Amino acid sequence: MATTALLAWSDLDPAPESLGAVRAGLVERHGGRPTSHPAVILFAGASSAMQLAVSLQRLGLGTSIAVGVFEIDETDHADQHAKFAWIMQLARQGQAGDILATDIVHMLLPTVSAGEWTSGGTELDGVHRLDWRGRAAAERLRVVVAEDVALIRAGIVSLLRAEGISVVAEAADYETMLSAVRATRPALLIADIRMPPGHGDEGLRAARILRTEQRDLAVLILSQHVQASAAADLLDDQSAGIGYLLKERVTKIDEFLEAARTVASGGTVIDPMITSELLARHRTAGQLSTLADRERTVLELMAQGLSNVAIADRLVLSARTVESHVRSILTKLDIWDDPAGNRRVQAVIQWLDQR
Repeated sequence: MATTALLAWSDLDPAPESLGAVRAGLVERHGGRPTSHPAVILFAGASSAMQLAVSLQRLGLGTSIAVGVFEIDETDHADQHAKFAWIMQLARQGQAGDILATDIVHMLLPTVSAGEWTSGGTELDGVHRLDWRGRAAAERLRVVVAEDVALIRAGIVSLLRAEGISVVAEAADYETMLSAVRATRPALLIADIRMPPGHGDEGLRAARILRTEQRDLAVLILSQHVQASAAADLLDDQSAGIGYLLKERVTKIDEFLEAARTVASGGTVIDPMITSELLARHRTAGQLSTLADRERTVLELMAQGLSNVAIADRLVLSARTVESHVRSILTKLDIWDDPAGNRRVQAVIQWLDQR
């Protein structure tokens, strides 16, 4: 026999794909273990079960949830079936959005940070209801989510709501994003860098406009690919309350939520891959600063596509002198022989990047 916490919801709702995926992720994150019954989850402790119950209701599960602690013999299928039936019966006693718990759960968890206990309201004795809506509702983080792909947007919204974060508006294009933030004045804007109608950098441009209008607005930009220049643009004016993440971070739930809260509280979060590229850019800038004036002139002419001979004619230098300058430039920029690329092209790219 083992002491086990059980969580059950009252109906098997046909959750959309995005909601179902987030729900499955939350069960795993809170240490839940599926059982033979699709609506019953098994936990090692009551605390984890209650945390998941609150997260599921914030997600908008739309049913009543019950949590109980039982002695279960996992080798005795009849015993398991009886306990599952009891916790399901308790779940069916509540209304949509309720979290009900047994006396033992209440005794083990006399206080729950996500809400306050109340008693009664069901046909069963010794049942407590957790009021999870009241205490934290006024303190919720208010967010606008701007993402044109409906499935991704729904997943982000569901994830945020499961954590008690209030999504006050959604947007699927540039103009709607501007109007939504202006109308709701959220604490945080989470936006894709590419938005309709042009699918260029509309998300980033809208964020910069809104930051000038609402100086306390925190912004978390999401990008499909590493775009260090966009991160640098975002950080140009001020770095407080700014975040730039690759979209793949959204699937790493804890990292994404921590980033959202950090940015909302005035911190700065830049994706590690983007940070690495920004650092590389700073190194390049430092290397370019070591070039002598004549070497910089030669590099500028290389960027215009001139050959060594043409550069020599332009600067009235010998071809040997130009070759010497080119070798020095490549050495100072740390560009060595590379069978996969042209050294002159690499040097020009670095120069243009800094320009």
